[in-house]
Amino acid sequence: MLLELYHRVWEGGILPQSWKEAVVVPIRKPGKDNTDPGNYRPTALTSNICKIMGCMINERLMYYNESKGYISKCQSGFRRGRNTMDPVLCLEYEVRKAQINKESVVDVFFDIEKAYDTMWREGLLNKIRKMGINGQMFEWIKNFLMGRLIQVRIGIVLSEKFPVENGTPQGSTVSPLLFSLMINYVFNGIKDGMGFSRFADDGAIWKRGENVKFIVKKLQEAIGKVEEWSYKWFKFSVEKTKTMFFTRKKVREDLKLKLYSQELERVNKFKFLGIWFDERITWGVHIQSIMDKSKKVLNIMRCLVGSEWGADRKSMKAIFNGLIRSVLDYGCVAYNSAAKTTLLKLNSIQNQALRLCTGAFKNNPISSFTGRDG
Repeated sequence: MLLELYHRVWEGGILPQSWKEAVVVPIRKPGKDNTDPGNYRPTALTSNICKIMGCMINERLMYYNESKGYISKCQSGFRRGRNTMDPVLCLEYEVRKAQINKESVVDVFFDIEKAYDTMWREGLLNKIRKMGINGQMFEWIKNFLMGRLIQVRIGIVLSEKFPVENGTPQGSTVSPLLFSLMINYVFNGIKDGMGFSRFADDGAIWKRGENVKFIVKKLQEAIGKVEEWSYKWFKFSVEKTKTMFFTRKKVREDLKLKLYSQELERVNKFKFLGIWFDERITWGVHIQSIMDKSKKVLNIMRCLVGSEWGADRKSMKAIFNGLIRSVLDYGCVAYNSAAKTTLLKLNSIQNQALRLCTGAFKNNPISSFTGRDG
């Protein structure tokens, strides 16, 4: 019955109205003021039946674009065989190479303002038509984007329904690919000699060289090209776009980069795709962030442990794998180059967690519950 429904929707090119309605649940961002509406992350709940068909459409659309080579090589988001580590390792490689050659790397981390919510639908439809996407696929995407309604839910109270005139639907499996196609050419105007990467709406451009002043000049030209593209498609957030100088040299304070004629803030650390970069790639800031997160989980695990009550070993191990080990594993291929003394701090966190999982005493040797020495 479900397959028959999908056939009728595909052939007719018209989606049921209930598929195009979403209930938005605002979730407060961690550590933010709950009185400011801007500190809430809207989570859209949509039709599960539509999501299943969206997966089918996404598979066909992805295959078509990959086979034709339409998706930019620098885009790593929502593609097979790609993940967040691709842009991270590309940037780390450039910085390491610069350190060996006694050079500098200047990076600009871009942030698109309300990326998914402000996407120009008609512009997207024009783009995919130029890519040769026509017929039933084009009609499905067009009907999928148009005539959408949302309502906000607080507790059990629902607001009235409001029309959505721009953007891609949140929570849909096909939305990330459509967004990627929309920003596909954001870095196309940048000349050779620049490095750049994208993961969905997180983008970065950088340049390596000996003369920092010359690097800044060339990066400013590249920012100008990105600005020209943004006037037609998206607006970048000056407040959230940051610059970072990976160098051991002393940099003059008057060397500034601008976006929309406004100076960009220079930072000495930045969180790029979940990984904290510092100016010398020591990974100390990132490892400290891992420890801070893990210590909070350790305190929760201590509350769950008891000799005659509390969670069993299997449950404790699941908590460890889900909330601590996953944090340790993410990005380890990059931060593994940190100093040995810095990395040993993470062993302490893991050993404490495993003692709680196994019920080992503090004086038990580490090899008794980890299966390794030290």
